[in-house]
Amino acid sequence: MKIIKGLIVNIVVNWVLLYFFSWMNWRSDTVIGIVIKFCEEISNSIPKVILAFLILWFVFRVFNSPIKWILKTLSCPVNFMTFWLVSLVINVLVFYMFQYVVNTYSNWQINVELWAIWQTLILSFIMTICAWILTKILK
Repeated sequence: MKIIKGLIVNIVVNWVLLYFFSWMNWRSDTVIGIVIKFCEEISNSIPKVILAFLILWFVFRVFNSPIKWILKTLSCPVNFMTFWLVSLVINVLVFYMFQYVVNTYSNWQINVELWAIWQTLILSFIMTICAWILTKILK
């Protein structure tokens, strides 16, 4: 039961953060690092937007959990010598892999745009901290 609750909390927290950061970019001129654009058919229907974000969350989790874990495990010696700076590069790499897969292999009529590397790095850092805090609060 505790595993299912943790999974549901993880789904909700990451989905809300992904939606929040893309919503901030829709509403303002400042770009934090990620812009998610939908076709008109999806953007006019709230259930389709929710479903699209759930699909994006699933793809993001596929990259964020196992692939990120494998990359961090392989880079552990270098990470230790650079005081975990390589892990920041891995976070940005995971975001760019997410963008590539969604834009290349999807027929969902969704376009994910990441801006400059430093903005993606800031987005990655903020999402990691927010997800950790919200997960601790909700568990």
